[in-house]
Amino acid sequence: MIATAPSSIPASEPAVEAPLSLAPRSLATRVGTSVRLLFANPWTPIYTPLLILGIILLMNLAIWGIVRANIPAEGEMAEGVNGGAFFLFVYMLVVAVQSINQAFPLALGYGSTRRDFLLGFGVFALILSVGYAAILATAAWVEESTSGWGIGLQFFSADALWRSDWPQAFGFGVLLMMLFFGIGAATAAVYVRWRALGMYVFWAGLVFLLIGGAALVTLLDAWPQVGEFFVWAGVLGTAAWSLILTAFCALAAWLILRRATPSQG
Repeated sequence: MIATAPSSIPASEPAVEAPLSLAPRSLATRVGTSVRLLFANPWTPIYTPLLILGIILLMNLAIWGIVRANIPAEGEMAEGVNGGAFFLFVYMLVVAVQSINQAFPLALGYGSTRRDFLLGFGVFALILSVGYAAILATAAWVEESTSGWGIGLQFFSADALWRSDWPQAFGFGVLLMMLFFGIGAATAAVYVRWRALGMYVFWAGLVFLLIGGAALVTLLDAWPQVGEFFVWAGVLGTAAWSLILTAFCALAAWLILRRATPSQG
């Protein structure tokens, strides 16, 4: 009897699982990451300016209240026009410069692209502009409704536009805030790319541009037409034209930062 060898059945090799392919993050996710990075330290863009604003307001209320209390009942006194709230616009320009200088190299180190970072900065600027414009417009409305906090102080409503209806004041605030953010972004981009030398050239060129524009209008004897344009457009209409300058500053920041490197930042 011949014994037959058992047929050798090749063992099946264990299946090798294909590596999970990581789906690329969406644009909204990437931009949101940059926004969270810019808001990582909320003291600079939110808490500090609101704290300063509150302190300045309380100081003005106390000073103007003391002045009012020492006016005889039969005496008359004009309203106190201060306008100290508008330091927020200049402060937001500084916030834009600091945010880009500090967050740009960090964002690139985390793998963010320049486009995603700048889009995130745009969302960051828009959120702050809408928030602060709403605060200023609401405070101006409350100030007008209470006759200057009961003591005739015009802290938020120093200009006639802020004493108008809430939507106009809000729109003006958003446009002006975005303009200051745009100027700050362009300024920060110049510093990140070319450091101190770039800043000297930038500000010198800006001064010469402003002086040259004023000189050209003077030579053409066009100041009456310029005045008529501002009267025709109104404050809100003039602020709307600032969108052109805001867009130019944003474009300049993009063109400059696309060539910048983290070491330069």
